[in-house]
Amino acid sequence: MRVGIVGAGLAGLAAARDLRAAGHQSFIFEKSSQVGGRVETVRAGGYAFDSGATSVAPRGLAIETVLLRELPQEDLVEVVKPIYVHRSLRVGQGDPERNLTARYVYRGGLDRLPILLAKGLDVRLGVAVEAIDGSNGAYRLSGETFDAVILTPPLPQSSTLLWTQGETRAFANAPYRSCLAVMLGFARELPPQHYHALVDAEQGHPMGWLSIETEKCPDRAPAGHTAFVMQFNGAYSKAHFDNGEPPLIDLALEYLDRLYGPGWDSPEVSAVRRWKYSQPEGLASFEAVNRGHSRLLVASDGLTGGRTEQAYEAGVRAARLLIAGG
Repeated sequence: MRVGIVGAGLAGLAAARDLRAAGHQSFIFEKSSQVGGRVETVRAGGYAFDSGATSVAPRGLAIETVLLRELPQEDLVEVVKPIYVHRSLRVGQGDPERNLTARYVYRGGLDRLPILLAKGLDVRLGVAVEAIDGSNGAYRLSGETFDAVILTPPLPQSSTLLWTQGETRAFANAPYRSCLAVMLGFARELPPQHYHALVDAEQGHPMGWLSIETEKCPDRAPAGHTAFVMQFNGAYSKAHFDNGEPPLIDLALEYLDRLYGPGWDSPEVSAVRRWKYSQPEGLASFEAVNRGHSRLLVASDGLTGGRTEQAYEAGVRAARLLIAGG
């Protein structure tokens, strides 16, 4: 069976790996210049910032065996320090149960995960699939013919591709949160903290998440330097998504000043990453969307959840459906 897969994020890579293991051919089409989707690391000036997904928490899902047994282990690091909470930038201890969850990253950047997963797979980078042409039991993508297709982009983008085939599926509106991420690198060292990240559990403050990359993992900044990734919450990101970088960076610096005192106003590296489809706000049923014996499947994170391990699970489930159907 020849399977065309749209998207080289975690779902697409998972599907391709499982199909290969079952003896089927798969071909991944990715519009960007790299694999990983929201598992992305931005490098600049000796810093490494995980600009989207911040870690992997296997939670007993399919990715656990792959991450801890099948892939190379030398750069894999378990995050030791917990996640704390903030309420209007007042820091408090986090949820003890949540902090029992094992979380992993890679020393040089979380993007090592998709790079390792993609090894040996046929991935076509820089190829945007704009339509699906299905007839006589086959599908054409980007000029090639396949027996089956798996769509892994966010549900709004997968919906657009389904419409080109004259199909709709059982998900309505498919709302997603946007996210603005500000990356900051400083030529000074933050005193050791008891946590590696802060989250606003109520998501009422513009700063929804702050990762101290240099507390999370080694090799994220030059010695004596500090790296942060601040993610604004969904409401703020939606309202200010098209703002220029300077006001977003200035606001992030203001919050750092309030958290850690003066002296955090002059980063030597700063950048903004804009995620239009950061997290699904609600989930459609995987079974309802992929019912029947269709060979045109959807494996978006809008079916299983927006976390890295959940996206991987979507790809595994789609591959298993095709394998079971022969």
